[in-house]
Amino acid sequence: MLQVLIILGFLLLGYGIADVLHIPLPGSIVGMILLFISLVTGILKLSWIERVASFQLKHLTLLFIPPIVSLFLTSGLSDIFDWYVLIILIVSSIFSMLGTAFFAEWYEKLKRRDHK
Repeated sequence: MLQVLIILGFLLLGYGIADVLHIPLPGSIVGMILLFISLVTGILKLSWIERVASFQLKHLTLLFIPPIVSLFLTSGLSDIFDWYVLIILIVSSIFSMLGTAFFAEWYEKLKRRDHK
């Protein structure tokens, strides 16, 4: 539960900073940047949020599907675009996920090799 609260705290902090400083970035992005900086500098230990973060990353694509489908159907885009746009979206999503997976695997091998 504490792990969720830490991540939520960074999210809310990001929203607050973006709102107060009028930063032209979404608060969620500002929060992610703050979380990243905290992890890199050692202020926040990865072990403090690793379990929840791993779960979220594992199911990340599922979190994007409902809002994208809703946006597509309610914005009238489904009337403008034909089925080929859907195929392009699916193929590009698959390539993005594969690219991310290969990069993550390469990075893990690089980290393991550096620690030996």
